[in-house]
This record gives sequence, C-alpha cells and structure tokens, in this order.
Amino acid sequence: MSDTTPNEDFRSQVERLVAEGKLTAEEAAGLLHPAEEDSAPDFPTPPEGTATDRANLHLEISGYTLQVVHDPRVPAPQLNATRPEELMLEATPDGWKVSRTPGHRHTGWSDLRAILTVPFQPQNVRGLVGGGSLNLPDLRGEAHLKIGGGSVTLHSTHALNASIGGGSLKAGAVHGGTQLTIGGGSARIEEGRALNATVAGGSLAWQGHLSEGQHTVTVAGGSARLDLAPGSSVTLNGQATAGNLKADFPTTRTGQFATHRYHGVLGGGSATLNVRVTGGSVALYS
Repeated sequence: MSDTTPNEDFRSQVERLVAEGKLTAEEAAGLLHPAEEDSAPDFPTPPEGTATDRANLHLEISGYTLQVVHDPRVPAPQLNATRPEELMLEATPDGWKVSRTPGHRHTGWSDLRAILTVPFQPQNVRGLVGGGSLNLPDLRGEAHLKIGGGSVTLHSTHALNASIGGGSLKAGAVHGGTQLTIGGGSARIEEGRALNATVAGGSLAWQGHLSEGQHTVTVAGGSARLDLAPGSSVTLNGQATAGNLKADFPTTRTGQFATHRYHGVLGGGSATLNVRVTGGSVALYS
C-alpha cells in the first residue's frame, strides 16, 4: 500500500504544472496553501440515486483557467483553486459539475486558476467556455464543447462535437466522429478519423486518416486545411462559388464563371469527401 496522501498527490501535480510552465510559482502557492490547511479535506458526496458513477463532467468556464487531471490515487473528485471561495464542485445526476459560486459573478478576465482532480478517466465532458481556458485529459466518450471565447485543449477523445463562436480549440486524437461548427475562432485537430465541419468565418486545420464513410466540409467566408495521412483513400466531390478549392492529388475541374466543380481520387477512393466553398478557401494535402 502506498503511503502517499491525497495532499501529497496534489502537490506533485502542482509542481509538475509549474515545471511545464502552466503555472507560476505564485499561482502554485495559492493552490497549495488552501490544500495544506486541512489534512483531511471533505469531498463532495454524490446524492443518493445519482449517476455520477458514469464519470461525466459538466464544466462551466467563465474567465478562469481549469486543468482537469486524472489521478486514480485520489478517493473522490476534488477541486483546488487559487481562490477556492469563487468556485464550486457539485455531484449532480448528470455527473460532476464545476462552476462559479453564486455571488461570484464573472466580470472580465481574472487570474483565477483551478485544478480538478478525478480518480476516473472521464467518460463524457460537456464544456461551456465563455472566456478563460480549459485543459482536458484523455476521454473515454464524447467531448461536447461550446466555446464563445477563450481556449480549450483536449488530449484525446472517442468523439467530438464542438461549436466555436470565438476562441480556439486544439484536440489531439479523435478516434470517432467529429462534428464542428466554427462561426469565428479556430479549431485544430491533430489526429482525426472522421470529419463533418461547417466554417462560417474562422479557420479549421485538420490532420488525419480517411479510408471509409461520408465526410463533409462546408466553408462560407472562412478557411479549412485538411492534411490527409499516408494510406488515406478518398473520393473528392467539390464545388466552389466565388471561393477557392485546391488539392495536391489529381483533380479535374469543370464549370465556368463563378462556380466550379471538382472531382478527384486519392488512393482507392473508398471514403467520400464532399466539399462546398462559398467565398472562402479549402486546401487538401496528401
């Protein structure tokens, strides 16, 4: 049996974040001080009959920074913040919820930082970000994100559904479906397997492997860049009106005046990629 206490686990997490440059020494001191005042902190107790064992998270970020850490050594989810009175952790029927404490309303950017440590690998995460930043670990299920300002960083997830109306999203591996709506701001996916995206002002950078299924990219007044990994097998069907579509694999173009249609095949062409561009640009690289 390990002699490590929950507070010692938390201290090591904070020290790691300082070493990675994600926390300053002053911010780390603010996090560690309240954690060390009580050697046996009280953890939120799930109400009877709730479904928190599904390991879901509901995170409301408004002008502060939240880092979610998976640590199986902690006995229950715990929240530590530089100003703990401003944030609250609740056990709800839909999972664990982090939000601002009533009476501590967000009035612009603040230096409030927090770490949510959970003993489980999160299943589904619902994030509402209206300023500030959210950093998520590997997820077992779906990330459902609404970003109206601020930033979200996600290591990996099975599925991703995100709406970005300002701000930025950076995701590592997305193993399943990807649904993106970008109305301003930017999204970057570093390792995808599927894509359905609408860009209406903003930018998308997607890297991944396509070899089966139907995929759609619609751009109106924005830009998208798709980098197809080696081994991808894609049939491209595209249309551009007062916009630009280009690919670095063999593609034919037909049409005249402002509207052109494109058709191309990469590899065996087993996946179908439908692209529509109106007053924007899409570039495909293989």
